[in-house]
Amino acid sequence: MNAEPTHATRSRIQAWFVARTPWQRRGIAAAAGALATLGHAPFQLTPLFVVAIVLLVWLLDVSATKERKLRSAFSIGWFFGLGHLATGLYWVAAAFNVDSDAWGPVWGVPATLALAAGLALFFGVGALLAMLLWTKDIRRIAVFATAFFVSEWLRGHVFGGFPWLLPAYIWTPGEPISQLASLVGAYGLTLLTLLVSATPAVIADGGKSAGRRFAPVLGAALTVGMAWGWGAQHIAAAPTEPPGAQPVVRVADSGLGQAEKWQNRPDQEWRVLERYLEASGDPSDDNADTIVIWPEGAIPAINFFMLENPDFMSVLGHGLGDRVLIAGLTRREARVDGVAYFNSAAVIDGVNGEPRVSQTYDKNHLVPFGEYIPLWNLVSNLNIAPLQRIGAGFEAGPPPTRLVVPGAPPAVVLICYEAIFPDMIPRGDGRPGWIVMVTNDAWFGGGSGPYQHYAMARYRAIEEGLPVARAASGGISAIVDAYGRQVSATTARVEYAEAQLPPAVSETPYAQWGSIILLVLFVFIAGLRFLPPEKRGPGGSRI
Repeated sequence: MNAEPTHATRSRIQAWFVARTPWQRRGIAAAAGALATLGHAPFQLTPLFVVAIVLLVWLLDVSATKERKLRSAFSIGWFFGLGHLATGLYWVAAAFNVDSDAWGPVWGVPATLALAAGLALFFGVGALLAMLLWTKDIRRIAVFATAFFVSEWLRGHVFGGFPWLLPAYIWTPGEPISQLASLVGAYGLTLLTLLVSATPAVIADGGKSAGRRFAPVLGAALTVGMAWGWGAQHIAAAPTEPPGAQPVVRVADSGLGQAEKWQNRPDQEWRVLERYLEASGDPSDDNADTIVIWPEGAIPAINFFMLENPDFMSVLGHGLGDRVLIAGLTRREARVDGVAYFNSAAVIDGVNGEPRVSQTYDKNHLVPFGEYIPLWNLVSNLNIAPLQRIGAGFEAGPPPTRLVVPGAPPAVVLICYEAIFPDMIPRGDGRPGWIVMVTNDAWFGGGSGPYQHYAMARYRAIEEGLPVARAASGGISAIVDAYGRQVSATTARVEYAEAQLPPAVSETPYAQWGSIILLVLFVFIAGLRFLPPEKRGPGGSRI
């Protein structure tokens, strides 16, 4: 057991935290977690995230002095996670207001708090793991970074995973430091971010000279500066000439909110179609070869399913002309034991105004409770329905593969939730030329959720070195280049974004060797814990 620092070696900051009651420290942890949220989109106040992490390290320093240090550390980590996720995911409550007759606004707040409380367990686990190898000296910074990296990796993978608000995302996508994701991915950048963010905590270490306390901070600042310089050079090497034969892509939205789109009217599908065709432009204009992309679930399936209605498809064909459409839609499939429903995207190409569905992709990574109910066979008698209200929910399709898009490079489609997961894009011979993302961010309401989702989408471009065309209902529709930089985006007044598709770049080091690079980085940082401890002079002072 670690002995509590003596008054002679304890700094004023350490003494102040030690003097706080357990509940006061938990309250500080929750407040620090809320502060960390301001480091993410749409705020991107990175220094506040660093302050939050430093506070968390100081709180864990106190836990290390307690007799029941593991319990104390877990509690601190859990409260930090609760504050962080409750403020970062508050927008989840908006989804319950869309179908208020079924769910009602009463359920939104407790459901969101329950989600935050459950996910906060991973932060508690991170703090507990850190405490198992905690030290009194600078080596604890490496312990902190690797332990919380493990907990964040687990949060992104266990039970399907939910890697929202990863520390990597405090770096604005498209700017220099975000380019490190092309080397180490979002998880590798998360590990480095935790390391440099925690380092300033050593300023408060008692019994050290000012030089020894501030030298690590200067080292962390130098590391950030070098990362910035490398990223700036990486961006400067981007192609500046137009990409030649690349097609023009137009991402369009209806401008309708979720409740408005799903009004129960006999002509609702036609009304929504008209809005989308307006946003898609006139096929007789100069943009006749443009590839049009519509968001997830673009046409509501209230009275019929889009692909099953010949009259609807005929009107769609006349409105699009010979242009290619990639549209998010709901698809159903008759089976011997019933009907299966899929959240899908279809590539629809037209010849002489006659639309043809050439390929479809069925969403592989579904949202628990949003698109399906886990363990449905066990809970079906409880009258619980997914938020989508499509039968018993959607079924999952196979993992994403390349789709042939006439007039454009092969594409991979990611639908909504799938865009938050690294490593869903095929590599090697199966690598596409661009990424199509279709999403319905209208579920998120008007808060920070759509901005967070868009930031993660831009990181997928950086990781893979591929441009992204993103159609988002109720969110940010945009064309993004292979460096995560926004080329064109919708605004409050313009319901479409259009640009020539940016070129892909060579397969990134992360796409080629991501797992190996991440493992080497983790082992190196974790190994810093096992360096010899600092020597102590007479009286216990560090020398």
